[in-house]
Amino acid sequence: MAHLVLQQPDPRVEARFADALSGAHTVTLARTWADLRRIVGRPDVDGCVVDADSPSRHEAFLEIRRLRKKHPDLALVAYADVSESDPELVRLGSLGVDGVVLARRPPWASGIRRAVEGALAVAGARWVGRSLRGRCPDAAAEAVAWAVEHASDGPPVARVAAALGHTPRSLAALLRGAGLPTPVRVLLWGRLLQAAALLGRDQRTVEDTALCLGYATASSFGRAMKSETGFAPREVAARGGLRFVQSRLFPERPRRLPDAARPRT
Repeated sequence: MAHLVLQQPDPRVEARFADALSGAHTVTLARTWADLRRIVGRPDVDGCVVDADSPSRHEAFLEIRRLRKKHPDLALVAYADVSESDPELVRLGSLGVDGVVLARRPPWASGIRRAVEGALAVAGARWVGRSLRGRCPDAAAEAVAWAVEHASDGPPVARVAAALGHTPRSLAALLRGAGLPTPVRVLLWGRLLQAAALLGRDQRTVEDTALCLGYATASSFGRAMKSETGFAPREVAARGGLRFVQSRLFPERPRRLPDAARPRT
């Protein structure tokens, strides 16, 4: 289960959010932004849901900006009293919000769960991309992060290539030049990284994880995980999930010493 902090001053709205998320995630309540700031820095917190209109929209947006800057890997969902065509949605995106729950759109429960799950996927992808920067070109890290974020969609190579401004052939060349495998295999790795997050963070069963990511059977998912990482899904869950699989797929390479620093023989 992900650990989420819910910042919501209205007890009725708070209750609806808590009810929608209970069972799937652990929820800690925070009525004020000060409460949220005190809790969200804990290492076990995966994300938060905040009210984008409290105490005013201007003040809330300032708080969201500070929150994103201080906690770049946090999954951040905003509850906002806006319509789908409201320009404020674009502003929320520019502040780094990963998902939005629209106060005016029913049904709430499914919308809340969908926004939170999507935000957690985006945050995991962002962490993977950040962890690869400096170890491979930014464009290649972006391709891997895209594969993680969209893993549950089962996208074809043409889609990831188009999203990153490439043709399938130029994307393959980019990945090859970065020392990464083919686009098809990078998409597979994206599925396995997202699966690892579900297994480790959310403590999903192997069967449920396989279903969420489009595998026909749990055994086919297990074979893919074992083939690519050397470990079965349950072993991956026991070893920490996402971070463990990331370390298996993208192992740290020994740093090359400058000539002057090498020991003389």
